[in-house]
Amino acid sequence: MSPARRRPIGGIPRRETVDNAPRMPDDALMSTPDALVIRSARLSEIFDLRHDVLRTGRPPETARFDGDNDPATRHVGVFAGGRCVACATVMAHPWEGRPAWHLRGIAVAADRQRQGLGSRLLAFLERDLPSVPGAPRLFWCNARETAVPFYLRHGWTVASEPFDLPGVGPHRRMWKRL
Repeated sequence: MSPARRRPIGGIPRRETVDNAPRMPDDALMSTPDALVIRSARLSEIFDLRHDVLRTGRPPETARFDGDNDPATRHVGVFAGGRCVACATVMAHPWEGRPAWHLRGIAVAADRQRQGLGSRLLAFLERDLPSVPGAPRLFWCNARETAVPFYLRHGWTVASEPFDLPGVGPHRRMWKRL
């Protein structure tokens, strides 16, 4: 299929990696009425935004995560006119001994915050990742204290008291079963 002709999300065939870790399809795509495109992305497409929003003023290497290049890791971006305006990374990483997706690095460009992009990105991940055969149906994250209300609005549950991530700030563990 040519890149110019995209299939709807419901019609995308699913595949797995060589190591059988569930993967979101490489051509997963969702277009929105306001010309935003939500799709799988390369780390290089989302990294600058992740660094600018989550590690402002710190060296770029502080925005690199262990597992960024793992075959099971998925990077997703929201693109407007070719510019990445929101992003997230999900990694296959257990939650209390159960298979799960670890949500990391969710970020929205400063000029696009409070426009629902984080909600759209989260909805995309929550809908598409569990539809991959054999994929975990559990998500978890270390949410910044300031982001806890966002996750609560989307049905996530707080699972810890506040804790400090050095150099980043106060966080809480949160989870959601899909």
